[in-house]
Amino acid sequence: MNTSRRDRWAALESPEAVEAAATRLRQMGDTASEARARECWLDLLAAGAGERILDVGAGLGDMTVVIARQVGSDGVVHALDLSAGLLHRARDLVRESGVSDRVATEVGDARRLPYGDGRFDAVFCRWLLLHVSDPARVVAEMRRVVRPGGRVLLVEADWETLAVYPGDPATTREIVQANVDRQVDGRIGRRLVPLLRSAGLQDVTVTPLVGLDLAGEWLPFLRSRVDVAAEAGLPDHDLARWWEAVVSAADRGDYMMSFTQYGASGTVPDGPEAVHFGRRVTEPR
Repeated sequence: MNTSRRDRWAALESPEAVEAAATRLRQMGDTASEARARECWLDLLAAGAGERILDVGAGLGDMTVVIARQVGSDGVVHALDLSAGLLHRARDLVRESGVSDRVATEVGDARRLPYGDGRFDAVFCRWLLLHVSDPARVVAEMRRVVRPGGRVLLVEADWETLAVYPGDPATTREIVQANVDRQVDGRIGRRLVPLLRSAGLQDVTVTPLVGLDLAGEWLPFLRSRVDVAAEAGLPDHDLARWWEAVVSAADRGDYMMSFTQYGASGTVPDGPEAVHFGRRVTEPR
């Protein structure tokens, strides 16, 4: 299956695609679980006053704005995204939030970052690598543009961890699999540590975070997962029965949805270690 051709997030070009993506991002971003997740990732990034931070795949700019407040008036945040449409919305948010003096926005490709070596104190990306066919190249680019001693923080979900109750278990598995296969790599969360290590990052750590929904905030997301499963050929009557069970349970207060995402970070070597062509080597002392 050519998943990269089916990944709707890999190329957001038309106004309709951009609007649909923005609506989905707002729906997920407004949930209580994502609010908690953002706090966790901000703690891991630990942006300091006066730092230069790169937000790769900035989307609507929600994290860009908060990071900009953390670095203060002496710092700079660069927000980069491949989608000019999403970045236009990010600029609006930056302006409305009063941090335009410390934020620069650029349309660009994460596989070829338009910045010089060692320009940033830290690089952050969230929910980007699952949409690219060569995540190792992206991580190597992030490592390149971070100064020695600086940090790289990757945040990705492993969508195979998606759990929903109730609903026929076999149908749930088929829905999950259809949606994992829709991405370039819907399991990318489990690969973050080896990706960072292969790029030559040191002191690599990973923090798992379970997103939990008991109130039905993620029902629009689950509805979209049903639609993707229908496009993949799952029987309509099975999907309708599954969805009815989930919605009825949410109305009764008997519903649960969860998934796991991971924040993995590493430090660019500051000393005799160097990285050449994705391999970490130690120079003679």
